[in-house]
Amino acid sequence: MKTLKHRFLVGLSVSMAALGVFFAVLLSMNLRDQLVSDTEHKASLVLSQVEAVQAYVREVLRPSMYDLLPPDAFILEAMSTSFVTRKVMSDHNALGDQFRYRRVAVGARNPDYEADAFERGVMARFAADPEVTRIEEITERNGEEVFVAARPVRFEPSCLRCHGDPTDAPKALLERYGDTRGFWRHSGELFGLDMVTVPVAGALGQIKGTTISFLSLFALGLAAFYLTLQVFFDRLVVVNLRRATDVLRRYFPKEAGEAPKAAAPAAVEDEIEEIYAGIDAMASRLKEARENIEDHAQNLERKVADRTLELAREADERRSDVSLFVELLSILNFSQTRSELLSAALARVAGRFGASGAAYECEFSGGGSATWPPGAAIPPPPDNWRALLAVGELVLTDQAAFIPVRTTDVSRGLLRLYFPEDGPGPDPQAEDLYRAIGHQLGIALENLDAINSLLAQNTLLASIFDGISDPLALIDSASGIILANEPARELARALEDRPALPGETPRLPARLVGDPIHAADAGPDAPVATTVALDGGRSFAVARYPLASPSGHSRRFVVYARENTAERRMLEQLRQTEKLVAVGKLAAGLAHEINNPLGVIACYAELLRQSLADPQALDDLAVIERHAVMAKKVLRDLLDFARPRPAKPGPCDLGALLSGLARIFEVQAQSRHSSLCLDVPEGIPLAKADAGALEQVLSNLLLNALDAVEPGQGRITLSAAASPDGEQVSLTVADNGPGIPAVDLPHIFDPFFTTKEAGRGTGLGLAVAFGLMRDMGGTIEARNDGGAVFTLTLPACHGPCQEDAS
Repeated sequence: MKTLKHRFLVGLSVSMAALGVFFAVLLSMNLRDQLVSDTEHKASLVLSQVEAVQAYVREVLRPSMYDLLPPDAFILEAMSTSFVTRKVMSDHNALGDQFRYRRVAVGARNPDYEADAFERGVMARFAADPEVTRIEEITERNGEEVFVAARPVRFEPSCLRCHGDPTDAPKALLERYGDTRGFWRHSGELFGLDMVTVPVAGALGQIKGTTISFLSLFALGLAAFYLTLQVFFDRLVVVNLRRATDVLRRYFPKEAGEAPKAAAPAAVEDEIEEIYAGIDAMASRLKEARENIEDHAQNLERKVADRTLELAREADERRSDVSLFVELLSILNFSQTRSELLSAALARVAGRFGASGAAYECEFSGGGSATWPPGAAIPPPPDNWRALLAVGELVLTDQAAFIPVRTTDVSRGLLRLYFPEDGPGPDPQAEDLYRAIGHQLGIALENLDAINSLLAQNTLLASIFDGISDPLALIDSASGIILANEPARELARALEDRPALPGETPRLPARLVGDPIHAADAGPDAPVATTVALDGGRSFAVARYPLASPSGHSRRFVVYARENTAERRMLEQLRQTEKLVAVGKLAAGLAHEINNPLGVIACYAELLRQSLADPQALDDLAVIERHAVMAKKVLRDLLDFARPRPAKPGPCDLGALLSGLARIFEVQAQSRHSSLCLDVPEGIPLAKADAGALEQVLSNLLLNALDAVEPGQGRITLSAAASPDGEQVSLTVADNGPGIPAVDLPHIFDPFFTTKEAGRGTGLGLAVAFGLMRDMGGTIEARNDGGAVFTLTLPACHGPCQEDAS
């Protein structure tokens, strides 16, 4: 039999050898994967370069040559993607030791680049699966292991000039290659491939050599490790095992069959077997000792049984005491008055201690008293019972127990227990239990008083809550109603989009309460007051008050809503009335202060007309007179805006009106280096509108557009269109300026509202335009679409309106 050391070393050697083979295989696989990864990267770079060269020839060089050369000329060296690619890649890798690039085809124009059998097989794989755009793999070609990366080449429309109908091909190409090979192709046809071949046989041989070198070095290391481990095993394992056998021989000489020896024993065949024999002997001795101990333990069982009975009696008493405290808590849960609580508690406490009667006196005046059994003759309390309560002292006599009923800081009353004369009386060893019962009864009375107070407060608050006429509700974080008065429930039912399901918690609509957790202008713990406008015109003043949530659970909120729809509408009407009054006052002042200067301008313009003979000057003077008249009309329309007047029914020729405005404002647009575009389709119907009022509205919008666009880049479009049914016509004034801020969009038609700098605008232009369009039965709307867009809608002129035009 071999020793323990020999068996251990042999097993370890086999394991290490297997581990070395495993790591060698793992190293070989890793190096091969790395080779494949590096080769794929190299081949991808080559193909990317090929694609870049071909794209440059196809997209840059060839179109440039077409522009420079005569129509039928063709320079192969500069315009053929195949020729340029082969030339560049052959010069880039002239020796072919790193890679070999071939661009081949089936039926190639140059026979030197006709696909061989291997390349035709790769093309067949591309043809079988059009979804495959690249093939990369290690394979054997001509008896050599190589890495092949190939991509299909398909004809594009730009290639068909040289590969389509020979009659359309350049003469230079026909003279060089003839008209038989490489023609009659079509777009998208697979005709060849770009292939990069990288030799890998040498690298694979290096991998094998590296793996063999690793195995050799591992074998040398294993031999050195084997020798080193043999030395350490002798010193750390064998020596210690021999020391263990010496201990067994020393303390169990009889079982070992020999006397203890001071010197170390001779080597044995298996140290473990020797230790096992010693342990077996020690176990035999331990078994004998255990039997002796069991004999002694039998004498102790009787003592343990007696003590167990005594502990069981004490445990029964403790369980009875615990049951008493649990019942006192249960009595508190089912009691609604002090008398109910005291009657049930006195009966249970008297029964626990075997008392024949029990009584309780409250220390506070009006607190009342209670006795058990009901109607029994209970002795009166001692004269000094209030003094006993003051010091909290427990008093036990032969036939009675006086127990103070108190909480931690407050004395509430005195509990008295009376025992039969022939009985044992109160137990002196249960003093702690008596005091605990008095404390528990005091807590129960305190909790009952607190509950009654809370119920009274709750009843009062419920009466106040239901008496509030406005909606008031307590909701959770999901807007679910926890508590609500009748107005709030009616509001929830009226605003609910669907009928509530059976058993579903009613909830206030989110459009009314918003997001109660994250208010827009306040923190999560701050109250929020806001006005909410609902569909249909109703509005509410809503206040949300968050309630503290110390437990971290979902929060609750008090929501108070007051409908202010009538107030809001009244305020809006009052605000609009005030605006109209202000416009009227301003118009009256302007009419007085400006009409006279305008009259002087018109008079002198008439005088100048009599003295001028230059046609251009007369045209300019006509523009002055026209705009003076327009200014007077603006003043009159301001008065009409505050005091509406019947609008003229029309008709109005929109084409002529827009053309005239375009000629007038073209000069201003050119002075600002901007463009004014006119888009009026032919056959646009007449509009039922006052031409003068409409011209004033459009002039105002064009002036605003010129102010809004950036000089040098401004573009203004003036267009007209008819509705599909021909009942309406629309005019659009659009610019490419910054547009109208979203916050200002609802107010731009209000009188005196302006975003211009002080002194540049009065805020009346759009307000007057709005009034004029209203008087003509039309509308004006504003929106943002790459700038400000104003759309004017007017009814088309039909029937009697057209007869008036004639």
